[in-house]
Amino acid sequence: MTNSETVYFNGSYTPKNQTKLSILDRGFLFGDGVYELIPIYNKHIFYVKNHLNRLRSSLELINIDSAIVNDEKFIKIIKSLIELNSYVNHYIYIHISRGVDKTRNHVYTNECDPTILIMGENYQPFDKSIIEIGKSAIIEEDYRWLKSNIKSTSLLANVLIKNKAYTSDAYEALLLRDGYLTEGSASNVFIIDNGVIKTPKLSNKLLPGITRKFLADLIKEHGLEFDECDISKEKLLSSDEIFCSSSTNPVVPITQVDNISISRNAGPISMQLYGHAQKFIEDSYK
Repeated sequence: MTNSETVYFNGSYTPKNQTKLSILDRGFLFGDGVYELIPIYNKHIFYVKNHLNRLRSSLELINIDSAIVNDEKFIKIIKSLIELNSYVNHYIYIHISRGVDKTRNHVYTNECDPTILIMGENYQPFDKSIIEIGKSAIIEEDYRWLKSNIKSTSLLANVLIKNKAYTSDAYEALLLRDGYLTEGSASNVFIIDNGVIKTPKLSNKLLPGITRKFLADLIKEHGLEFDECDISKEKLLSSDEIFCSSSTNPVVPITQVDNISISRNAGPISMQLYGHAQKFIEDSYK
């Protein structure tokens, strides 16, 4: 795909390289907005109602009328973009800001019409051979704001943390707040502890990931043991397996954290869950 592909912007379908944003858009000035990233598998939209429900929840939490997100309308737009751009396996990015204000002002008014952008993103998931080897991670203090349950476009802290991981030759940064795991800079995190799959319980400190929910559904469907609980730094580093989940890669095993080896390669339960996820996608989105 190139910049000539079509995007949806405020009611119109336009070429990406000709779509323009006002300098007074509050999303640009303040990061005053929310977003979603939705996988497309074989032209089918993954867990779309869950994604749109979370988008509405994020809007409500920042005082934007969530009624602007109508399932039928948004699904129709996404399907149109899939056809217009010949997407097969792709990702759809939805960005909604509070809109264009008259002046740059921290205090917003109700006169703004939200800015709605929907476009494709061509991320490349890891091959199975990479998944089997696993990735490394670093530990970083979670210094983000205390409303991380909102999928906000204000991502500067995540950007800085993710780039620290990148410059450390690591895939991800695992975040600790007050000594307990919250999530990754761009992922949810799971551990395997004596055969039990564990992940931090939902709170304002982490994002309610749709892929996290997808994996929880699979875990229960296949009768695996699962616990949403507090995970200390000590428990994290002594776990049998660790993996991260995100829209682009449902299961990414972590085999090393800082200078501590977790496992030589991806662990058996991580690979089992990876297999279940791939099979569900292949069977459900033919």
